[in-house]
Order: sequence, then structure tokens, then C-alpha cells
Amino acid sequence: MHKKFYLLIISFMCVTITLSTTVYAWFSISKTNMIEAIEIGISLDDNIQLSLDGITYHKTIDNKMLSDVIGKNPVLSSITSQDGKNFFKGPYELTKRATKNDDYISFDLYFRLTSDNPNVRAHQKFIYLSNKIDPVYDEASTLKGTYVTSKGNRWTNPIAFHDGMGIIPAGTNRLYYAKNAVRISSDSQNPDISFIYDVSEDRYRGFGKVFGAYDYFMKRLGIELQIPPAQTNEIYELSKFSPLQDDIALDKTSLLAELQLISEDNGTYIYQGMTTINIWLEGWDADAFDPILDDKLLISLNIRSARYVEAS
Repeated sequence: MHKKFYLLIISFMCVTITLSTTVYAWFSISKTNMIEAIEIGISLDDNIQLSLDGITYHKTIDNKMLSDVIGKNPVLSSITSQDGKNFFKGPYELTKRATKNDDYISFDLYFRLTSDNPNVRAHQKFIYLSNKIDPVYDEASTLKGTYVTSKGNRWTNPIAFHDGMGIIPAGTNRLYYAKNAVRISSDSQNPDISFIYDVSEDRYRGFGKVFGAYDYFMKRLGIELQIPPAQTNEIYELSKFSPLQDDIALDKTSLLAELQLISEDNGTYIYQGMTTINIWLEGWDADAFDPILDDKLLISLNIRSARYVEAS
């Protein structure tokens, strides 16, 4: 991997994310009951450090450190968020807030960059989520990049519904994937660079579609729900970087933080910044079907630092 890449890996290795079986995933409280390991680390010999409290910085944050923040058995519910910051039980309980590290995973992530380069403009103080890959579940643990993958769970739908590409007849047995409904948000101190990332990168099957899970639940329950407006800060791809100078970002699409200069002493510059990472199952996703509640997930986040030059 190129030396300019800085890797933050959040991997659920050999993890079974098993949610309690329910009749209607989106209409009742359904949660994971086991996440065995989440680890955060930096690869290669770089000058970025990570912290969970903004005080003690490490090259690697192991599962025990993170467990002290999010709990030993963090859970995921089928919930919803319009901004990646406020979370609700929905769709019937839009005034009832979801609980951090009870219904979704949430933790603060701090960055510290140290540089002795006398050229301040060359300091790579912009921190990005980057390097999207799409591995299969059985191979994911050996790869490095940003991904959410799952094993898949077979399910036979009891009624017919429209899946976006056509009618799925009742009694059809297919694989359904939790990875398609997972969202990751970065709730930055600067609201202008906060985002919700649909890791499937499938805009057609994204938030609030009238087919897929919505059509299934509407027909199953005999009701019609009002779909909320689309999320204004949702993204379907990660930032791109210059092919000529790969330490330069071309946009701020998946910018996590712009580090601020904290101190300068004898030519050594120290920058710091932070964001809050949230991970959840989006109930308004077209793929939020019942069987995803029994799927297994592997998640990895890849962090890259870069310069950013505003286009003139």
C-alpha cells in the first residue's frame, strides 16, 4: 500500500452479528447481540496517531480500548437518521430517540499529525475516508480498504413484492445481505464536512425508495407510510485523489476532519482534529428486509491524509 495511505481498520473478525428474529424488522426493536472484536490501527510508518479521548494517543487502538468506550457487546438496531447525528426508532416512533451503543455504534475518533516539514503548505492536514473495495465475506479479513461485507442470509418471502427490478413472487428463496443497509456517518465538529456514507454505493436502492423493503412491509402490514425527505448529506462514493500527485485530494466528499495547528516548536508542527463515527442499519433502505437481522458483518475503514487545494 502506498505510504500516503493511513489505515484505520475497524474489523469485525470472525464476528457473528445475530439479531433477534422478528416478524417485521423495521417495525419492532431488533438488535445484534454479539460483536466480538473491533480494532483500530494505523499501517506503515506514518506520523498520524489516533485517540478515543483526545488525551492518550496510540498507533493502534485494540479491541479492549474500544470496548471501554462502546461496551463489550455493542449492538445494532434497524433505526433511522436524517443527518447522521440524531437517530430515531421509526417509522412509528420518530419522536423516540435511539440510544448510542445500545441501538447503534458510536465513538469519537481523534487525529494527531506531527510534521517537521518546513513547508507548511505541504502538511497533509486533511483526513479522509478512502479506498473503497468490495470483497466477498470469506476473503475480507485479509484485505485492507474501506468496506462493509456480509455473509448473507437465505430467506423465503411469504408474499409477493416489487424489488425495484421486478415482482418477486411469493415463495422465492434468495440471499439477503445486511451490508446493503449499513450506513456510516462522520459527525464532524465542522457541520459543513459531515456526511452519511451509503457503503453499498447503490444510489438506485438507497434511502426511502418505494420498492424493496418498503413495498414488502406495506403489503405485509396493509398500511402506507409517509417516506421522509432524502438525507441532504448522504454520499455514494468516496473522495478522489490526483493521479499525478496522490497526496492531493480533489474534493471533500468523504472528508473526516481538517486538522488544526495546535503548536509549533523548533520546526515541529502538531495538528489535531476529531470526528464522531456512527454505524447503523438504516430502516428506510430498500434492502432492510427481515433476514438481514441474522446476517454476519465484517467492516473496515481506511483513513488517508492528504493536502487539499481549493480549485481556482
